[in-house]
Amino acid sequence: MFISNRTNLLAQGHYLPYPVNMIIRLEKPTLRRKDMDAVLQTMADEQIGVGDHTLAFTTLLQEKMHRAGYVTALRDRIHALSYALIGIGITAGSVVGVSALSPRFYQTVINSLGASMEIFDIDPATGNLSYERVAVFGFDKLDAMLLYEPYGCLPITGSWEHLQIPLIEDISESFGSTWEENPAGTLGDVAILAFEESALVSTAGGAAIMTEDPVIAENIETAMNPCYREIALPGMNAALGVVQLAQADRNLEKRRAIFDRYRYALMRTHHALFGISDVEYGMNGYGFVVILDSRPETVKQFALRYEVAVDFAFSNTVIGDNLEDFDRFPHAIPCVTRGMRFPLYPFLSSQEIGRIEKVIAHLP
Repeated sequence: MFISNRTNLLAQGHYLPYPVNMIIRLEKPTLRRKDMDAVLQTMADEQIGVGDHTLAFTTLLQEKMHRAGYVTALRDRIHALSYALIGIGITAGSVVGVSALSPRFYQTVINSLGASMEIFDIDPATGNLSYERVAVFGFDKLDAMLLYEPYGCLPITGSWEHLQIPLIEDISESFGSTWEENPAGTLGDVAILAFEESALVSTAGGAAIMTEDPVIAENIETAMNPCYREIALPGMNAALGVVQLAQADRNLEKRRAIFDRYRYALMRTHHALFGISDVEYGMNGYGFVVILDSRPETVKQFALRYEVAVDFAFSNTVIGDNLEDFDRFPHAIPCVTRGMRFPLYPFLSSQEIGRIEKVIAHLP
């Protein structure tokens, strides 16, 4: 009966919520024994709260990012974005520009400050916010820009560095990507980086704010000071983050190698790679997204036939309720409706990578 039920679910294209030995999971945290030992040590030392481990993590993160200035680590991405916006002066009545593929929680955070959001289409060459669309609208009509950098793609087109308004870079998915020796996080006045379960660097939850602007840093500290200990990243999570940062280069190298194999496999199909296709671009391998030229459900069922879990890449965006507005978002909407992501993480075995590679090469 168990086998029968499982087979029926797979045939219907459902992702199984319970462990199955053969199916390749879509996401998996990059945890090794030394990560677990670091967390256990904080418990043994009775230092699970905010303290030395949190400081050690932010210091190491600053070194890894090659960034001077201010860094603080908080419990979640919501707080990080909120205080980053406060730091650049966003208040009631402010207008913040974002891309159509931005996660929906951006709107929640921006609105919570009494500000509003102006949504723009993406640049099809990068998957990022379209500089041209914003220029036509008028940068002078905006109080700030918030760049979501999806699946490792940086905004390599446009003159973002010459903006006369503040810019926040969300590098949660682009950490480790580079373009012409410029790494993610060096473009904006402020950068935020999330450390969720399946992130490039995981603390099992949390996010950092980074800035080299002393005025922005002071604004953040002033706003955050009354509740810092309640929202700061706990030592237990920070200890996990220290080990994760130490392994980051090795994990990124493995991700890049897998990404390249998938990319060459996709060249055998009529489907398109999402984002930057330039082979000289330093992709971090955060994920692999295909813009399908066929029905997503057909592809999901095909992948599950070979025990590979796939899913929509942009399932919770700020334009989720406006998917009929092709005049405003002609490039973003196909990404939402036909963008499919495939498993890509360092713990994939050679056999699993080969199986996913074959699925990609033979997508219907």
